[in-house]
Amino acid sequence: LDESGDLGKLGSKFFIIALVSNQNPQELAHIVKRLRRRKLKKTIKQLSELKGNNSDKVIREYFLKQIMKTTSELHIIALNKEKVKSELFEVKDKLYNYVAGILVERAEIYKEYLHLIVDKKDRRAFIREDFNNYISKKFKEKIPSIKLDITHKNSQNDPGLQVADFVAWAAHRKF
Repeated sequence: LDESGDLGKLGSKFFIIALVSNQNPQELAHIVKRLRRRKLKKTIKQLSELKGNNSDKVIREYFLKQIMKTTSELHIIALNKEKVKSELFEVKDKLYNYVAGILVERAEIYKEYLHLIVDKKDRRAFIREDFNNYISKKFKEKIPSIKLDITHKNSQNDPGLQVADFVAWAAHRKF
């Protein structure tokens, strides 16, 4: 799960959260590995992370086409910030949780076990814990018997998050 855009009153008109679901995370790791080997120039290969907004058109198109060749399911929610009550922008972490909760409710993911990897955007443990509790509650309402593990990782260390970043970036560009 990754996002694109911002949750401020100003800035982008839309805020996007993308969830990439895949039974075989190695498929996602292979996309990143192949891209680094085949498409990147030597100077760029040293970058620790591939991101949609930092890449050129050739890289973006290659990356997105490769994602579509996998068995991944893409779940995206686009929040039109003009429709959000202005006081909600004061509690951005709660707004983020709420939007991510809507995505979880609507995503057609019905598994007994799910490992959700989230971009570690906030360093504060209590914010991450609040997110985990809220999302766990949403999944358990949907699938009471689910075993859910939520991990917050730096996207530099997880190819799946880099894939989710490209998906979120592409959706953000569309809106």
